[in-house]
Amino acid sequence: MFNAVSDSSNTSKNLSKSRILLFVIPMMVLAACASSEKKWVHSEEPVTPANKDMAECKYQAAGSTAALATDSSARAKEQANLVNACMQAKGYKQ
Repeated sequence: MFNAVSDSSNTSKNLSKSRILLFVIPMMVLAACASSEKKWVHSEEPVTPANKDMAECKYQAAGSTAALATDSSARAKEQANLVNACMQAKGYKQ
């Protein structure tokens, strides 16, 4: 009879440990994935001409609208217009 009681308490302890592990392990995985540190990676794929041209147009638009720093919505609209004009000048169309 004593063994039956101790077996029951051991089973209960094992279940509570299992429940704790079922909670702790996923939380640890989520914490590891939530790291805000970004890592640099090297891409073996070449940059496509369209991506390169878009990056150049965005860079030029950002430099051209730097004086509009006080009004972010006006700056964003002007940058979008400049990027579109730049891409069209390079021969792209939407």
